[in-house]
Amino acid sequence: MGAERYALQRYGSWEWLDYDAFLVTSDGPEWARNAYGIMRATVPAPAAHRVIAEDGRDLFEEWGTFVHYEIDSPGLKRREWTGIVAEATLGANGWDLVIVEHPGYLKDTPYEGLIRGVRADPAAMLRQLVVDVQAWRNAWYGCTVNGSTPVRLGSDLDDRIAAARAVMDQRRLTLDSFSKTSRISTINMQEDSVTLADEVAQARVLVTEAQNLITRLVFENADAAQIEQAKQALATRRATYNAALAGYNAEIAAGRAAVATARRTKALAQIDYDRAKASYDALKDQQRDGNGAYVVDGAELPDAYKVLQDICDTAGIEWTTSTVYTTGAPQVAINVHYPAAGTRRDDLVFDTAVNIIGALELERLEYANAAAGIGAGEGSKAIRETMSVPTERMRRAVTVEDKSAKTRAQIQARLRSELKATTGELFPHSIEVREHPNCPIGAWRVGDLIQIDGITTIGTRWSGLARVESWSRPSSNRASIQLVPA
Repeated sequence: MGAERYALQRYGSWEWLDYDAFLVTSDGPEWARNAYGIMRATVPAPAAHRVIAEDGRDLFEEWGTFVHYEIDSPGLKRREWTGIVAEATLGANGWDLVIVEHPGYLKDTPYEGLIRGVRADPAAMLRQLVVDVQAWRNAWYGCTVNGSTPVRLGSDLDDRIAAARAVMDQRRLTLDSFSKTSRISTINMQEDSVTLADEVAQARVLVTEAQNLITRLVFENADAAQIEQAKQALATRRATYNAALAGYNAEIAAGRAAVATARRTKALAQIDYDRAKASYDALKDQQRDGNGAYVVDGAELPDAYKVLQDICDTAGIEWTTSTVYTTGAPQVAINVHYPAAGTRRDDLVFDTAVNIIGALELERLEYANAAAGIGAGEGSKAIRETMSVPTERMRRAVTVEDKSAKTRAQIQARLRSELKATTGELFPHSIEVREHPNCPIGAWRVGDLIQIDGITTIGTRWSGLARVESWSRPSSNRASIQLVPA
């Protein structure tokens, strides 16, 4: 194993700081699954008395100084970890530093873009997130997102809802138009009926008057010529009356036909509108169940790191970090893994008789075989989900509340994670290991499944499969590994 070193680099100019002081850490750099590592370090006096770097700025400048963990090997200089100074306190005893691994920059950084996933690969969505965050001035730090998955987030439901709404609105306009036509037809028929009825009534009155005149003339023994003239007037008035009556009947028949046609057209338009509305309502119901496009709206200024975690939790994928040695600007990455980071490692040995330092300390995991979750929304409108796993024990439920979860899929992901961590079994949460030919330090990766064997603190033997959740490197020949149930 080559010599270890911490190389300091200034943000922006990416110049190396000529500094020989040794960073003293209790745990060294940390690698984690679905999280960024944190390294706490001190630079003791007298080296710490150097406050200003060659560029005139603070040597350990918060969010201005990068720290690279490197190992010098013959013919090879390898960079294994890159972090940013997040806190730097200078006291009488030296510098006290908190250095976060590069994805820690996303924490407490508001996302101000827009991500809209429709059958989108979550890895592509994460790439957009990281690109958007680094697009601001003084925000680029050389981070990329590697990998792809077969998972797809979001559907075209929103687009289909918009199209269904457009159809419904158009049919509403058509229905309103035909309703108006129907009303106008009815009004017109009623008005025509009144007008024509008045004309027929007036013609009828004239006929009656003519008939009465003839009767009176006959009764008075009037001249035959006068009577004949009255009969001709009667005939004329009867013709006028018959014409008015025929016109009335024709107009009324036409009006009734127009009204009937308008009503039938309106009825068909009502059927079309009702169908369109039913389709729209059904799609809206699906949307309320959390379907539709996966949207991250920067108008709400969500935390970029929370967005990263939410996308991964919803998709059921994991992420780790990596860094590559460069002489210039950093090359760091977030690596996306599907379905999970790591592999089963049967080539490595982890045993208290070989390389595990000290006895295994077992702790009882919390127990739950059911989970109830509540997400965004209030009261009966809140997103709710329940989940359980079959066991031989009595039902014990854990409650998960996350008001930032806006879909059922996000709550379900939280419940699955919670149940996986609450098996109630005895388990060693951490081990310390030394360098060994059968298990070199750093031969494993975050997410790997490893077999743990050894003697416990009470003298019993424990053997089981565990997953590397995170690990740190306090020295080149030792490592501290945090474990979770496989």
